[in-house]
Amino acid sequence: MYDSYKNFMMKFIRPYASTMAILIAFSFVSTLFAFVTPLLEKSLVDDVFIGGRTELFGYILLGTAGTYIISSISTYISSYKKGKLDLALFNDVAKDIFGSLQFASIEKIQEKKVGDLQSRILANTRSAISIFTFILPEFIISSIRVITPFSIMLFLNLYLTLIVVIPALLFLMPMAFFGKRLEDTQRVSLLRNASIYSFLKENLSMIPLIKVFGLEIWSQDKFSEQMNDYYDASMDYTKNASLSYSIDSLMYGVPMVLLVLFGGSMVVQGSLTIGTFAAFMSYVALLFAPITQFASLWSYYKSNSPAFDRIHEIFQMERDAGGEADLIIKEAKVTFDDVWFSYDNRPILQGFNATFEKGLNYVIGDNGAGKSTILKLLCSLYTLEKGNIKIDGQDINNLRRSDLRKNISIIFSDPYLFDGPIYENIRLGNLSASKEEIIHAAKQVRAHEFIMALPNRYDTLVGEGGLKLSSGERQKIALARAILRDSPIVLLDEVTKSIDVDSRRSINEVVNVMKDDKTIIIVTHYINEIEVGSNKVYVSQKNQHDDRRFRSVDISMSKAIFS
Repeated sequence: MYDSYKNFMMKFIRPYASTMAILIAFSFVSTLFAFVTPLLEKSLVDDVFIGGRTELFGYILLGTAGTYIISSISTYISSYKKGKLDLALFNDVAKDIFGSLQFASIEKIQEKKVGDLQSRILANTRSAISIFTFILPEFIISSIRVITPFSIMLFLNLYLTLIVVIPALLFLMPMAFFGKRLEDTQRVSLLRNASIYSFLKENLSMIPLIKVFGLEIWSQDKFSEQMNDYYDASMDYTKNASLSYSIDSLMYGVPMVLLVLFGGSMVVQGSLTIGTFAAFMSYVALLFAPITQFASLWSYYKSNSPAFDRIHEIFQMERDAGGEADLIIKEAKVTFDDVWFSYDNRPILQGFNATFEKGLNYVIGDNGAGKSTILKLLCSLYTLEKGNIKIDGQDINNLRRSDLRKNISIIFSDPYLFDGPIYENIRLGNLSASKEEIIHAAKQVRAHEFIMALPNRYDTLVGEGGLKLSSGERQKIALARAILRDSPIVLLDEVTKSIDVDSRRSINEVVNVMKDDKTIIIVTHYINEIEVGSNKVYVSQKNQHDDRRFRSVDISMSKAIFS
């Protein structure tokens, strides 16, 4: 844990060391003048009111006014710097966490729910950085606030200082106990909160399903269960926090009682001046406020450390690392050699062998046979258990991920569209493409016609996930994006599923144009879509032993197999 905090500070806090120093310095200035006020009060009582030295009254008045003015200015500057530091760190850390997710292994990302990741990037980041923007500076300032009044009290009266301070320090003992309780209960509360984020993400994306099946009450009940779990977990934290704060308040009450008991007796006996007693009352408040603050800071730290742990897990995620070699494409020949792969210990591919060459190649099989997995393995989205995949004899494990993927275009069965203009969604295929190239790609897939019929044409917003477009229109945009990328290897994963006849015809026409100079691998359920002149067809049929291994068949026999 120490190393994680150290690394975090070196990466994110060190660039703002000067801001942190200014924040602490002005907080110290503000605190320093607060220590002067009780001494001015002592002089006012002992020297002016009792001693009759009225010539000091003006100086004391000016000193008191000046103290509050300077303290006010220092408080403003320190508060402003803290707010600026807080926002700057939140900006830096949130962007870095998001970047870590972008480059993390997809297998690790998919182990967590989307809502959970959202809560880590935003809510947990806010909590975690407060350890450095609030707790750390306050700890330093509180240390100064303890040492300074304690030193002044020792100078004023050693005996009374020891009587007042030592018994109260016993109240520091519960800090460790409640700190652990707060950390544990807050960790559970954060998990419940992340579950709510995940539930909302899933539920709000399935509103049409909920409406059609009349699941409104069921959905409401599920959300109520999530909220009740969060309420119970948060109440456990609240109970422990309340107990901790109540004990903290006693830490201030005990020394005041001891001061009145012993200090009051000393004033009556004449061994302590009234001004010194008044100053002691002020310094006890100044001394034990930061001591109480230590207890609060400890509780606050233990409450926020689970949030830090959650964002640290993201930074520690295994990266999507590849090799160092460049991919050199000559024939774009793809070879799977004895490939084995499982999802969660469930075998998907067992000894898969295949060769895909320039032109059309098909992979056909039942649901769960591993068709889409073949394409994802080729993109190196998952790690092989055994075997290897080669492109023109080059093992993809030895290639840089960026170089591998820029030579592959994939179109998924459910095309991924961002909530933005059509123009931007096509441009994602090649961010350096010109407007003319983007329009040309749209024309190639016969998407230009329907785009120009829209009110805002290429600036039309597609909605979240492309919900404002039909299935066929979404696939055409995805295909235009792949054409713009102009990769030598093109993968189509059930792209004709759930689209209209016209869109299917358009896609097939584009595929037939590309087949002369690209290696195209098409995953489909439909044997009737196999074009004459295709290279190879790999099919998987479930047998009595539940073995779904793929086998290559002759193109002339493939339709007979499924007839």
